[in-house]
Amino acid sequence: MRTREIERIKAKLIKMRDEILSEMGRFEDNMLHQNRKESTGEVSSFTTHPADMGAETAEYEKAYLLASKENKLLNLINRALEHIEKGDYGICSECGAIIPIERLRAMPYSPYCVDCKEKLENSDTAH
Repeated sequence: MRTREIERIKAKLIKMRDEILSEMGRFEDNMLHQNRKESTGEVSSFTTHPADMGAETAEYEKAYLLASKENKLLNLINRALEHIEKGDYGICSECGAIIPIERLRAMPYSPYCVDCKEKLENSDTAH
């Protein structure tokens, strides 16, 4: 793979990483550091209505799931950047084949070629 192409992909990965880290910082500020009084607007920190508790719990669960997904993507991005630094970027982690540049342009953090990714997804759904 050409050095110029790898540098473009590296810049894209760094931008993606920075955006995710910024989003996670906003998430922490907005969700994790609010106490119940701030998030519900209650005068007391104890709510009296079960629906209020359920809505609040649902919001925290949704936020947690989004943060979990972002964290997985961040890990993939960091691994891709490590592979660029080591000089083995663009090689499938499963079979060792070269990942086509088109796939890396679309998903620069992908550790798998299309065939291996499909096999992994199919084996996950079979269980």
